[in-house]
Amino acid sequence: MFRKFWLDTILGSLFVFGILGLIANVSSFKVFEVFDPIGDALADMEITDIVFSQMRPPIEGDENILLVNLSVLPRDGIAELVNVINAFDPLVIGIDSFFYSPKDSLGDAMLEEAFNNVENLVIASKLWYNAETDSIDSLITSIPRLNQNAELAFTNLITGAQTQDDLKACRSFTPKETVYGERQLALAVKLAWHMDSVKTEKFLERNNDIEFINYRGNVLDYGDTKYGTRYFTLDVEDVFTGNFVPEIIENKIVLFCYLGDYLGDRQALEDKFFTPLNAKYAGKATQDMFGGVIHANIISMILNEDYIDKMDESIGWMLAIIACFFNVVLFSLIYKRIPRWYDGITKLIQLMQLLVLMLLNLWIFDTYNYMADLTFAIIVIALSGDSLEVYYGVVKNTLTREGRRELTKMNKL
Repeated sequence: MFRKFWLDTILGSLFVFGILGLIANVSSFKVFEVFDPIGDALADMEITDIVFSQMRPPIEGDENILLVNLSVLPRDGIAELVNVINAFDPLVIGIDSFFYSPKDSLGDAMLEEAFNNVENLVIASKLWYNAETDSIDSLITSIPRLNQNAELAFTNLITGAQTQDDLKACRSFTPKETVYGERQLALAVKLAWHMDSVKTEKFLERNNDIEFINYRGNVLDYGDTKYGTRYFTLDVEDVFTGNFVPEIIENKIVLFCYLGDYLGDRQALEDKFFTPLNAKYAGKATQDMFGGVIHANIISMILNEDYIDKMDESIGWMLAIIACFFNVVLFSLIYKRIPRWYDGITKLIQLMQLLVLMLLNLWIFDTYNYMADLTFAIIVIALSGDSLEVYYGVVKNTLTREGRRELTKMNKL
């Protein structure tokens, strides 16, 4: 009897994982999307977004970084903007913008001269993914004359969007890639390196293909995010009228980027993303952060050594196997000893387990910056009760002579 019980628990556990595999296979074809409006609303949400959006206490702003709005200035205007800022001795200037082709000769010449006068200059590049080779095989840059005195660093962010019209939610980025046999760094990583090369190299030694961004805050956003004033920011008019103190520029990282036609421009959608700091963590409606501000958050994460670690997938599977086996043992005992109570008790236990796992996940992330991926454990817990009932009531009976005889009698009736 004892041996038979443990055999049933092992086979029952395998059956639960079989159901999990079947569901995963079917869901990959998106058969049920038409029936899932709630799922569509929550598709852009992750459980850790709740921590960023609702639970975390205020974090101090980062005084090492200054963001300068490029607005819609022509190239000669950008040149003047760079010249004003460069006169106050920034540590490094980053340009989060592209100049793909020549325009008017005077504007190009002015911008070239302004860039050449910067001691430490980092200009944006873009990684190009080749679908045929399934690899990154080239680098898109601005016109060569503007890159003569500059280091290149890519600005690609991970969003999951397939087209420009898709929802662009940014939670992670790629720190480094190899292109033309050389290491290329992300723009934020390169700028952080100029401020503190030791901390930056330590960050790179983590050797993660993807890093999750530990967001600190935003710039002026009229409430779209929880923390909207965490970085010094200058608009075009501020720079040209001298409406700033030199201390926010001297020996600081200065990043020129698009922040709207003017600071606080809520209609601007270019280079704007959803982030976990969004005030609406589910069913998001308004993009909350410009790309330049995301780069600033990455720089802050590196300089403060405030990283996010993620559980290895193999550990997630191990926890799922343990959770599944525990539930199958417990539910098998309930099924055999108090079958009339099975449905009610198992559902109650499952609800309690799911609630505990969700709260535990949030607490671990909030306390330790650790993403405990309990997805598989949560799924097998949700499936275990009903799947085990199917195993005992259908599968096991089908495999026995008595069970098949009962089913045959039922068919004759």
